[in-house]
Amino acid sequence: MQFHAIHLQDIDTLRSLAIRTYTDAFAHKNKPGVLEKYVVYAFAKAHLEKQLLAPDSYWYFLKQKDTIVGYLKLNVGNAQTEFQDKNGLEIERIYIDSPYISKGFGKKAIDFSISEALKLEKNYIWLGVWEENPDAIRFYKRCGFKITGTHQYDMIAEIQTDYIMQYDLT
Repeated sequence: MQFHAIHLQDIDTLRSLAIRTYTDAFAHKNKPGVLEKYVVYAFAKAHLEKQLLAPDSYWYFLKQKDTIVGYLKLNVGNAQTEFQDKNGLEIERIYIDSPYISKGFGKKAIDFSISEALKLEKNYIWLGVWEENPDAIRFYKRCGFKITGTHQYDMIAEIQTDYIMQYDLT
């Protein structure tokens, strides 16, 4: 398992993977039209390009040999979507492609995130997870995250509630 930094020239591969993994994860749990509107916005090429160029965001492909099995986006400083606390690191996106789910890649992505946070001398890692995603909530709890609150997540066509989960590094 390797983590490769995603660069601007990788945008088409990232976009395709992001749309596929997000749709696979949430299409069956959303009302018609909600997911489609969000995907058009969130994974628009110009929007992804802006995020890839942001100085406090770090994007990675998860690779098994030469196969991309998922991707990860970490944010620090002002790139964090919620707290923008200098002591925190946000896992904004962690998605594994369907054929590779439940094969340990998600845990390796969490371990990598913890390692990066420690290198950056952060005190905690946080993430938002949809309250209607019990499998992900259980996974993060098994990894040591605790629910610390909620926030509203704008899906463009509706507002959803996410749990804020945190992993203490101190």
